[in-house]
Amino acid sequence: MENTTINKEESKTINPEQLKKLQDFNAFMDKARLSLGELSIQYEFQKADILSQIAVQQQNFNELEKAIKEEYGDIRVNIETGEIVKQKKQ
Repeated sequence: MENTTINKEESKTINPEQLKKLQDFNAFMDKARLSLGELSIQYEFQKADILSQIAVQQQNFNELEKAIKEEYGDIRVNIETGEIVKQKKQ
């Protein structure tokens, strides 16, 4: 496609309705891009927060597991009933 230059005397404008539609589309796209950027930032913050919470809970679990092992030895626990099952030696 070849670019042609229109001199000012030949210059025309699109009709007002078309201009308004173009401007509305442009405003929508700007707002959509901004919203996507904000969502991306919120997602990253939430992800980091959840990962941090998982790390804390993993540490708590490790401490609990250690305390249980010290008290009861190498066992398995039914998570629903709390029943202790001795580990079979292999």
